[in-house]
Amino acid sequence: MRRSLRQSFGIFISQITKDSMLLVVCIAPILAACFFRFGIPIIEQQLTVYLHEPTILTPYYLLFDLFLSMLTPYMFCFASAMVMLTEYDENMTSYLAVTPIGKKGYMVSRLVFPAAISFLGSVLLLLYFSLTEWSMTMIVLMCLLTSLASIAVALLVFSVSHNRVEGVAMSKLSGLMMLGLPVPFFVLSSAQYLFAFLPSFWIAKLSLEQDLLYFIPALLTSLIWIWLLYRKFERKL
Repeated sequence: MRRSLRQSFGIFISQITKDSMLLVVCIAPILAACFFRFGIPIIEQQLTVYLHEPTILTPYYLLFDLFLSMLTPYMFCFASAMVMLTEYDENMTSYLAVTPIGKKGYMVSRLVFPAAISFLGSVLLLLYFSLTEWSMTMIVLMCLLTSLASIAVALLVFSVSHNRVEGVAMSKLSGLMMLGLPVPFFVLSSAQYLFAFLPSFWIAKLSLEQDLLYFIPALLTSLIWIWLLYRKFERKL
């Protein structure tokens, strides 16, 4: 089984290396991290001088860090969804699903492994490119949650799309899953809980208020999304 998973994951990596678009997608989080870390402070400095205000973007540095923590797994899982849609178009998906790896093994090699890699990537990017100070515990928890949320995004893109063209369009709509991140920063009333069905909302609450109790709804909402979408994923296979 382990050998089959390694071989399946090897096929996945091979397809990414042959697709220039997916290679750029996987490199994009590093470019974004450099922009956030070095570009945002410069923009902040210019804005404060121009508008004669002491701070403008500084109160939202944490929000930029949150976007960075979610961007890496989002991009990796988007690449996974594109690979799966390519395999679906070429009728490889059905073949791989009936090999020794089975449907669950196929999901592991296409979603869990990329999410695990993106988790490590997110941890490293937050360690070296964050605009605010993070404890190692919060970095690990945050990257774990964003990786799980991105698995749900990949399942959504693959399950409702019939080909790569639809997948690209759907991936733009699935970006709404990140909509919950800025809500606690800008909506201070109880109306913010209208976004409670989004894992990203609870991820933002956890990082903003530093209350570990928010980890529970963040984890549960991600798992519920994954469970609901995995059923559709299985039917499509």
